[in-house]
Amino acid sequence: MALLIRRGGRAASPATMTHHTVITWEDGHVRAAVLRLSDGSAEILGLAAAPVQGVSQTSRPDPDRWYAACDGALAQAEDMTHKLAGRKIVPDYATMAIPSGVTRSLSIVDDSGRRSPRRPITREEMESVLRRGYRKAQDRLDVRSRGSREDIVAGSLAYVTLDGQPVSDPVGLSGDRLQAHLCFYLAPSEWIRSLQLIAEKLGLDLAAIVPHHLALASPLADAASLLIVIDEGQTTVDLVRRGRVEWAAAVPHGARALIDQTVSDLGVPERQLDALMRAYRSGQLRDDVERRLSTNYWRALRLWMGVVADQVRAIAPENYVPYRVYCHDATGRVPEVVPALATPYWEQRLSFGRCPKVDGLEISAIHAVLDCTAQATGASFLLTRSLVNYVARLYAPGNDMDRALIDSIRWRPRN
Repeated sequence: MALLIRRGGRAASPATMTHHTVITWEDGHVRAAVLRLSDGSAEILGLAAAPVQGVSQTSRPDPDRWYAACDGALAQAEDMTHKLAGRKIVPDYATMAIPSGVTRSLSIVDDSGRRSPRRPITREEMESVLRRGYRKAQDRLDVRSRGSREDIVAGSLAYVTLDGQPVSDPVGLSGDRLQAHLCFYLAPSEWIRSLQLIAEKLGLDLAAIVPHHLALASPLADAASLLIVIDEGQTTVDLVRRGRVEWAAAVPHGARALIDQTVSDLGVPERQLDALMRAYRSGQLRDDVERRLSTNYWRALRLWMGVVADQVRAIAPENYVPYRVYCHDATGRVPEVVPALATPYWEQRLSFGRCPKVDGLEISAIHAVLDCTAQATGASFLLTRSLVNYVARLYAPGNDMDRALIDSIRWRPRN
C-alpha cells in the first residue's frame, strides 16, 4: 500500500482555484491532464496516458491496477508542466470522467410557488432550489432503486424559468413561480469507492465524477441540440441546452450490435470483423460481398436509428426534438452513423421542427481550451478536451449555480 501523501500543499477553494487535474477513464487506457484555469477557459500544461484494462460497462473496477496506471500517467503529465509553466504544477483537485455505460440519469423538475413573489430572488434561494431538486432525486432513487448499490455523483442545471419564461440568471429578478430543470447522474457504489480510493492514494481531492456523455455535451453552444453518442454496448441520447443536459437516455444498442447484425450471415470470425469493415470502406471486397454487406449494414443502421428514435419519442417532453443533431462514434468502429442520421429515414422517424442538421463532434469546435502541449490534437483527444471544457466552465467566474449544485451532491456509497 502506497503512502497517502498529498501531491500539493494547502488546498485552495474550488471556486478560486487556478489549477486542476482531469482524468478520463477510457477503454484500454487512462489519460491525465494538468490545467491552468482562467476566466472560463483552460490551458493544458501537461498530458499523458497509460494503458489500463477493464474500464468498461461489464467489468468490475480494479483499484490497485487502475491506481498504478493513473499514477504513472499523472506523474508524466505533472513533469511536463515544468517546461511549459516554468515550475512543476501539482493541483490538489481532480475531476474524473467514467464510461457512460456504467452510469444512468434522473431528470428532475423543481416547480414551486414563492412565498414573496415581489421580493427579488437571492442566491441563497436559488441554492435552496438546487438542494431541494437534489433531495427529490435522492427520494426517487430510494424508491426506484432500493438496494441497487448506486448513488448520485453529478448533476446539471439545464435551465430555469420564472413565471413560465426562461431566464439565464434568476438572481435579482422577481416573480411568482420558479422552476428548475435538473438532470442527475448515478454510478455504482463500487465504482465510486474505487475512484475515491485511487484519488486518496494519489493525494487528490476528487471534486467531481462525470459520465463521458456529460463532458462531451459541454462544448455544444446551441440553444437546443440532440447529442447521440454510440459506445460498444449502448447509445446515449442527450437533450442539450447550451452545454447543459436537460435529460439523458440510453438504449442497449451500440457499435457491437451494429457490426454483428451486418456480418451475421457472412461467417466471419469475430477477430476479423474490424478488418472486414476497413476493407469494405476502402472498396477492397468482391462486388457480391460488398453488395451483401452494404445491404446488411443499411438494414442494421435503420434498426439502430429506429431504436434511438423510439427512445427519444418516449422521453422528449411534448415530442419536442431540436433540429440540431450531433453524433459521436466513441468506438471508431461505425463512423457511418453520422451520415446515416442525415438521411430522410431519420428525419421521418421524429417530429423535427425543421430539416435536421447533423454533424459529428469536432475537436476544433472546443474554443475555450488551449493545448499548450501541442499533443491533444487528434480525434482520440475529444473526450479529454471536452472534460477540460467542462471543468473550465464549471469554475468560471459567475457560474455559482453550477458549482452550488455540484457542491450539494454528497457521495454516500451503500454498504
